[in-house]
Amino acid sequence: AGSAFCSQQFYFSAMPFIKGLGYGLATVLLIGPVFFTLLKASFEHGAKGGIAVALGIIASDVLIVVILCSGLASALTGLLNGAWMAIAAGVILAAMGIRYMMAPNDGMYARARLSGKGALALFTSGFLVNFINPFVFAIWLALVMHVSSAHPKGEGSLPFLVGALLGIFLTDIGKAVLAPRLKQLLTPSMLKKVHVIIGIALLLFSIRAFVYAVQHWE
Repeated sequence: AGSAFCSQQFYFSAMPFIKGLGYGLATVLLIGPVFFTLLKASFEHGAKGGIAVALGIIASDVLIVVILCSGLASALTGLLNGAWMAIAAGVILAAMGIRYMMAPNDGMYARARLSGKGALALFTSGFLVNFINPFVFAIWLALVMHVSSAHPKGEGSLPFLVGALLGIFLTDIGKAVLAPRLKQLLTPSMLKKVHVIIGIALLLFSIRAFVYAVQHWE
């Protein structure tokens, strides 16, 4: 379904773009593993750390959209949205959750200098946590199906998707910029609790991923 409308000639259409932008901005209400990954990076490395994670998130979103809009969608979507991907997501999220809960909390208090290697690691973490999440694929698949139904001839489809991607990126940048200011309002004891909450949240998301894998096991 995706390849049909994505292959149409592109022309800019304001209303689909604005509608897609609204959908993207609405994701600010969603709280998932990528949110906690971005939050921790912003706490430890400031806005630059959060932006590095945000860039990884949007890069994976773009790749997901390309997959869904390509002729490979039918072949790859089943693999990437199946049980094995959910298991991989569960393992990575569980490892991150345990690490966040057990690692020293000093990094939450004193902002660490962000090196090029560190920025690349944060970018990669944002990319992987978002890309391996089967629920992210489900959301994008729903958006692709929605826009293909609303624009069966393909007109306005690309502006809608560009708007959605831009909206998501703007919300993530906003979180990255605001999180360090939030940190300044928290006491060290509260920051320690936040660190533990992030770890517990990621562990819960890992359990949800494992449950998803069991339900979709073939």
